[in-house]
Amino acid sequence: MRPPLLSDEVIRAAVRDIEASGGRVTGVRVRELLAARFGSRGGVSRIYRQLAELRAEARGASERRPAAVAPSPSDESREAAIARADLAEHRERAHQERWARETDALRTRITALEQAAREVEYAERRSLELTRALATAQARIAALEQSDPAKR
Repeated sequence: MRPPLLSDEVIRAAVRDIEASGGRVTGVRVRELLAARFGSRGGVSRIYRQLAELRAEARGASERRPAAVAPSPSDESREAAIARADLAEHRERAHQERWARETDALRTRITALEQAAREVEYAERRSLELTRALATAQARIAALEQSDPAKR
């Protein structure tokens, strides 16, 4: 297995940049930013693992804050909804990647089967031609044997 192209720090820096710009941090946005900057998207599972770790760290930091700054229930439900949406997005991507791989495998098999069918068709035609040539040769041999009995 080859080492990852992007370090965890690079991924975390990308997340901080998105947060600093005021945008919503999603796996898709992080991967797009990494692709634009480094030409590598960083891998779906790594990105979502890093996002989960950063959110867990943020939750841990917010739990250590005084009670006066505690998030409201609506903030918590919003964060939970965003987490569910991110998870659903991750599942959808994984599902689509799986079906894309299976579709590609089936297309490859179809191409191979079509090639095999063409080869079988060619072999059948060639076999028919050779059978006809053999029958013609046998008929000529029989005709020659009957026409000149002294040469037997």
